[in-house]
Amino acid sequence: MSFEEYNENNLEDTTSFRIEEPDDLVYEEFEYDKKTHKESPQRKWNLHLIFICVALCIFLFSMVRLFMWNKGKDSDYDPTEDTSQFDTERQDYIQPMSASRLEGFVADDVTTILCLGNAPFADNKGHGLDQALANTVNGKSINGSFGISYQAMEAYPEQDDYPIDAFSLYGIVKALCSNDFSFQDKASTQVPFNDSDRSTLEDLKQVDMNTIDMLVIMYDCEDYFAKHPVYDPGYEDNPITFAGALKASLKLLEEKYPHIRTVVLSTPACGKTIDDYYVDGDVIDFGNGTLVDYLLYDVQTVMSEGMSFIDNYYGTITVDNRDKYLYDDYHLNEAGIQAIAERFAEYFGD
Repeated sequence: MSFEEYNENNLEDTTSFRIEEPDDLVYEEFEYDKKTHKESPQRKWNLHLIFICVALCIFLFSMVRLFMWNKGKDSDYDPTEDTSQFDTERQDYIQPMSASRLEGFVADDVTTILCLGNAPFADNKGHGLDQALANTVNGKSINGSFGISYQAMEAYPEQDDYPIDAFSLYGIVKALCSNDFSFQDKASTQVPFNDSDRSTLEDLKQVDMNTIDMLVIMYDCEDYFAKHPVYDPGYEDNPITFAGALKASLKLLEEKYPHIRTVVLSTPACGKTIDDYYVDGDVIDFGNGTLVDYLLYDVQTVMSEGMSFIDNYYGTITVDNRDKYLYDDYHLNEAGIQAIAERFAEYFGD
């Protein structure tokens, strides 16, 4: 029998062959190594061990960072260092008096100041801030302020439903420029006037504006608490806004009495206790801004009209020292009156 015939006869039924495997046979997986063209055992990674290592590294890194943060570093802070160069600068603006505005004006020997505003001038009339300013120029003062009034109006044009508007800044300036106090006469029977206010109204009717050398305007934070709008970008002269009332008033004065030097004094950094809660004008915004916004629009308005402005908010009675110069949270005490008069004297005192 040939070899081919033997293979053919014995391999026809392949199912008859069975390879017995030893019980202790262990299989090992291999991966092919392309560089050596050989198979090498495949490594299996333990995921739990990897996770533990990563977590340990993160923990160690966090501990190092926390240690460094707790240790800190020297800030080089020197409590004796002079930091005044970083203080907020006061927003004073002093406009020199143009000679052209004095043409035809004959000055007398006495410098006369007309004071318009509310509580800062209305408190202690004749013996308060009005007289302190007059003393700085060795002159005299006429007090035209009303303690119940605002700088801005409640409605414009004037309406009988808002009699308080007759004593607003624009209402008084308009009456002085037109010599028509009919709105004020009618309104005086509808507002809570006291004897001092009635006397002031009669004094204003007798004022000869041609003898006035300087007009000083100062209002406190009542417009802010009344939530009067600060500014109307579509109507800059709008008297129902804080800045608009000032702008419209300054324009009337410039047109009618160009010889009068007008100076606006800003409100100090103040607040007010309402229902036993102190409302800080430096912090709280009622919807139209803080007192700082009222200040900034005031100074911008004064500059645009070529008048003068003294910043009492940053320059005189500030957030840091207001307890020394104010009583009842926002009214001027004697020290506050003197402080404002001294600042006024820096620019206009004899």
